[in-house]
Amino acid sequence: MIKLVLCDIDGTLLPFGHTSISTRTMSAIAELRDAGIEFGPASGREPVDLRSFFHGHASCYATGIMANGKMINVDGKRVKDISVDHAGIVRLVEYARSHDGCVVVYVPSVDGNGIKTVDRQVVGVTEAEFERAVAQYEIAFDAHVTSEVPDVPIATVGYMHFGATSEMGALRDELSALCPQFDFVRPSPTFFDVLPHGWTKASALPILEEYLGIAREEVVFFGDSENDLAMMRAVPNSFAVSNGTDSARATARYHIGDAADDSVAKVLESLARNHGRLSIPEDALPRA
Repeated sequence: MIKLVLCDIDGTLLPFGHTSISTRTMSAIAELRDAGIEFGPASGREPVDLRSFFHGHASCYATGIMANGKMINVDGKRVKDISVDHAGIVRLVEYARSHDGCVVVYVPSVDGNGIKTVDRQVVGVTEAEFERAVAQYEIAFDAHVTSEVPDVPIATVGYMHFGATSEMGALRDELSALCPQFDFVRPSPTFFDVLPHGWTKASALPILEEYLGIAREEVVFFGDSENDLAMMRAVPNSFAVSNGTDSARATARYHIGDAADDSVAKVLESLARNHGRLSIPEDALPRA
């Protein structure tokens, strides 16, 4: 029987281009939890990002894996917190400044005054350069341009390349050689998540299981992209949405329909109504 559902957010629970999850998905999560099955994100996002996605309902992410496994919450309490190596972030910024169309994206855990912040920051370009790049590539990306990386804990770091996706493979090789203490995982065509070497969403799973007192076969995971592959390999009951990458679909045990069709919500409803017994409704399957 399933006791915990973990779900990637962008492209899986939240279709790309949407700013919050659907009414049906919210209802499905409530129904799941009413049936005694825990729900939480397994996302590269931080809790401060998730609030608006879940219509302000913090209970939807009180338990879960966030910041690609660097933040673990149980019942609203942080049980694990990992910061990214500061010297390595600075090295990435120096590299971005010498390469056109590259920026480092980060979310400081606190601002320079020690106050929690929700602002996403970019560094490595001027404000004018960033505005031109966003306009040229038609990317919706809300962030503040800063001149330096503050000396505060930072859990979420990304490397964005405004350019051809065909360049991303070579860029990853260069970044890996520059900063071997990091892994560069690609959740979207022109973006790398920057993770401590060897650490993934799946690295956080044993910690969460121990706190909740559940076994691996009692977990379900939904995902769509490269930063979900480790979880898909670790969790026997793994699902890929049909809009996911080829590698995600090849790795997941089960396949369902597009994120935009509430395919995850349909499986959650089935889990709740079958008291944790896993089955896939026909209307959640990929279209022929």
